[in-house]
Amino acid sequence: MAHEQLATWKFSYLSPARDPKPGKPQLLPKTPAPPLHCASTIMMRKITTNALRTSIAALQSTETVIPAPHPFESPHATPVPEIPKRVFPKHGNGILLVIPTANKHKTRILTEVFEKQKPPGVSTISYITVPAESDVGEQPYGLEAGVQGARNRIDKALQGLIDSKGSVIREMGIGTVMAASIENFIQRPRAGDGCSSPVDYGVVMVYNATTGKAVVGVSRGVTVPILYFEHALELGYVGGNENYGRVAVGDVLAAHVAGLDRADWHSVVSGVSRYDLLREVFDSIVIPW
Repeated sequence: MAHEQLATWKFSYLSPARDPKPGKPQLLPKTPAPPLHCASTIMMRKITTNALRTSIAALQSTETVIPAPHPFESPHATPVPEIPKRVFPKHGNGILLVIPTANKHKTRILTEVFEKQKPPGVSTISYITVPAESDVGEQPYGLEAGVQGARNRIDKALQGLIDSKGSVIREMGIGTVMAASIENFIQRPRAGDGCSSPVDYGVVMVYNATTGKAVVGVSRGVTVPILYFEHALELGYVGGNENYGRVAVGDVLAAHVAGLDRADWHSVVSGVSRYDLLREVFDSIVIPW
């Protein structure tokens, strides 16, 4: 794996955002599609199903895997939003990882990574799932929204742990509470990029709630089928915030391509699974034990 292409950062902080109520992708009307113009902002238009690749076979290997964004290249340098400090009583030397998703693939990645990287002397890590929303729409646009979404999931999951599952810390003999989150985002084409495509990246965040230390990494990216990207933009935003898309590109793709996994369309269009790209990031970061 090309770990030298991955970006890992530590930053200072911002404030959270509000909760979305996502809509549903609709099948597209059969209207003529005018030519696409390359610019910093994609030209909005109605697109036709005749212009789309609507089968898995037609989409296979049509997009590209590209390196992670450079951590100091604007606009990729972004703060990690602050997570309020909470006090968790120490009841032993055990480690508890709070996972803010019910997604079985993400959960498997997190448990595998923590078992693989657990420090010497730690025999057991306990895991608990506390599903939490990202509050950045179903489709975040831009690194800042992706990092904010990962932060929001961690913050809400930790509060949920206190509110409804606090007794497990005592019962499991926990001394260190941690949380880890994953949030994908799409980087729009930008001025100066010519005809570059929109790109889907994955943010991973690991937060030690006992020490307050956090680390963030960003995966390699997969270019996004441009017509599906445009349609996701047309379906609108949450609260008028153009970084918080109402409908995920994966949902738009799945609405038109039978059998496509809405959460891992990357494996079809690029030949590389989204989850393998996320594993690369976790292998490259240093967990803040």
